[in-house]
Amino acid sequence: MNITLVQPCIGRKADGGYIRSWCMEPLAIGILSALTPPGIGRVFHDDRLEPIPYDRPTDLVGISVETYTARRAYQIADRYRAAGVPVVLGGFHPTLCPDEAAAHADAVVVGSAEPVWQTVLDDAAQGRLQPRYLAPPGNHWQSPPPDRRIFAGRRYAGLTLVETSRGCPHACDFCSIAAVYRRHFAARPVPEVLAELEALPRRNIFFVDDNFGADRHRLRELLQGIVDRQLGLRWFSQTSLAVADDEEILRLMRRSGCVGVLVGFESLDPENLRRMAKHPNRSEEYAERLVRLRRHGIAVYGTFVFGYGQDNEDSFRQTLAFAIRHRLLFGAFNHLVPFPGTPVYQRLLAEDRLLQPAWWLSPDYRFGDVAFRPRAVSAERLAQLCYTYRQRFYSPLNILRRGMDFKANCRSLAQAAVFFAYNFLSRCEVRHRQQLPLGVDE
Repeated sequence: MNITLVQPCIGRKADGGYIRSWCMEPLAIGILSALTPPGIGRVFHDDRLEPIPYDRPTDLVGISVETYTARRAYQIADRYRAAGVPVVLGGFHPTLCPDEAAAHADAVVVGSAEPVWQTVLDDAAQGRLQPRYLAPPGNHWQSPPPDRRIFAGRRYAGLTLVETSRGCPHACDFCSIAAVYRRHFAARPVPEVLAELEALPRRNIFFVDDNFGADRHRLRELLQGIVDRQLGLRWFSQTSLAVADDEEILRLMRRSGCVGVLVGFESLDPENLRRMAKHPNRSEEYAERLVRLRRHGIAVYGTFVFGYGQDNEDSFRQTLAFAIRHRLLFGAFNHLVPFPGTPVYQRLLAEDRLLQPAWWLSPDYRFGDVAFRPRAVSAERLAQLCYTYRQRFYSPLNILRRGMDFKANCRSLAQAAVFFAYNFLSRCEVRHRQQLPLGVDE
């Protein structure tokens, strides 16, 4: 049997280009390849980087789907199925919307692929695919290191992605991760992670864990292992700002090669944080925690969400001033996205505030559009404010101001070169991303 694995793009503008910073190794595809027995042939097509050769013979197609890629994934699936090739859809979006995905697939994987992928392959080989494969609930997760050979020949961003845990113990109301994992947290054994890190040819690592600092004891063990083995990493991850309360962890982060972390501040407004159920965040402690991170040379990529409560342009002004004052490495000024399956989606649906219930399938929806009716401003105004303040954060003057941070952002000439290169790249991509369509007209 021969299988084809596909990573769909979000969509393309008329010029055909794609957002460079979004072109990282698709880790889910590498894991599926690693789970596939050696006797099965496999090929991989990355729709973000190359045309898909639909006429290439194959016995089964597997597509990993997120909400923003759902429309494009369904286009690809429909084309294969029209040619008589069975299709399996999996990932976050089919897990949250299995009935919708089933209209474009012969089989849908709900939950993690690891427990069921072998069964999917066995059933496909015997021509008896089941409509749905349900991963068992809970926090038991075993996964091999991804088969990175399948990425060969493609120009991905210069970071190697490594997953050490899945899920998050928190339940923020806008978070699709919380909707999928339901507060379950599962982690790979630390020796297994260290062995994978030792085998990697590149030292620039992005730990893609949903909350890298969720288990403090395990984090200490992992970081100490990196230090003891002298792996020489330069790494980045996403975590709660609460890690800044532990000086021992901060020292280990720095010694193990941490150059920065992505932190979801989400809002400076305590009432908004309460509405989000963002309980770990206390806006009155942001400044002190950021000082601690900078003291250890750790830069911060800050993300913010607008559209709750009375968010208006004053909210944006205050947030921009905060981001510049604290010299954030990068910043994301995002509007609230009502992902299916989340509490905020259900609330907006019940309040009749969704502009389109399945906005991700609309041919008129564009990246940057707001899919609901905010209370304080119009949807169009909120979208414009996000775009405007992204541009202001990445203005040449504000890039220079943030680059004057010699403790974290620009500790050396090499790091300064990376800081300015990627900030100016981000400045260009703000415009490139805006109004990106979902799906591709072929």
